[in-house]
Amino acid sequence: MARPRAHHYVPVFYLKGFTSPLPRDKGFLWVYEKNKPIRKSQPVNEAHERDLYSYEDNEGTDQNLEVGLSKIESMFAPFFQQIDRGYHDFHPEESEGLAVFMALLWIRGPVGRDFVKKLSADTMKFVAKETAKDPDKFKKQYEEFLAKEGTKTKLSADEMRAFILGDDWEVEQKNHGYTLKRMFEGLPFIISLLRGKPWDVLYTEDDQYFCTSDCPVVTILPERSGVVSVGAGFGLPGVEVFFPLTKGKCLVLRDRARRSGGLITGKMVREINKFMMVGARRFIYAAEKNRAMQNVFDKIGCNSIPGINAFMREPKPK
Repeated sequence: MARPRAHHYVPVFYLKGFTSPLPRDKGFLWVYEKNKPIRKSQPVNEAHERDLYSYEDNEGTDQNLEVGLSKIESMFAPFFQQIDRGYHDFHPEESEGLAVFMALLWIRGPVGRDFVKKLSADTMKFVAKETAKDPDKFKKQYEEFLAKEGTKTKLSADEMRAFILGDDWEVEQKNHGYTLKRMFEGLPFIISLLRGKPWDVLYTEDDQYFCTSDCPVVTILPERSGVVSVGAGFGLPGVEVFFPLTKGKCLVLRDRARRSGGLITGKMVREINKFMMVGARRFIYAAEKNRAMQNVFDKIGCNSIPGINAFMREPKPK
């Protein structure tokens, strides 16, 4: 039997929690993309990429990762169905499971992939420049590399060294299998950071809904000035983590419990939705078609880019 090639990085069962409450739109949600018309869609048609979790090895195409992720999703689906029906008093084991699920959501999608590729490329460039600082060491390694690879070049060691020490070049990490490996190697670290944070569950009023995105786990770092930075690292002191569970509930993790869980105002819902917009890679998903939301997304959406201006020492998007 042919295996599916559309690999969902945001599970279908999760997106079902953000479908429209209106009978005429049952099973559908609204998809927002910057500077494009809002469109109506079904969860199964969203948040996927072709062969995202497949890679080539010595035995051909390996899709075991996609199979494993599908099994994990099957374990979580009933739990999220309970949440959608009103359950929120999580047991310790369920809280542990949610930490795992959130870490997976952050790392397994295009945002996590591009973040790892950027860090890998930056590391390779850094190592090359450090090596080039020592002329003798670089010349030896350069000549050994040419001999091993059987490569012929007109560039001398001094010319190649001068080029590497300059800034007119970039590195791109293209080995997809290596990228996937590095993505999931970081999973235990993220889980450990999320596991240690107290959390609250926030609820919306009947006519207010949380949206979610193609990167549903978003961090913020409140500043004394009242400005909020979106895209702070999970381990930074004072960072808050937001994860919409359904259109009516949102999980928030903080270093210290504020006991602020419960019903929140429409204004607070809209502020949290803005965090989701800034942290989105490309799309947000909502239970309603809202022109005002589209206008805000067009202005502030997708401004937090891990490895560029977010999840760095000093995140910049506001």
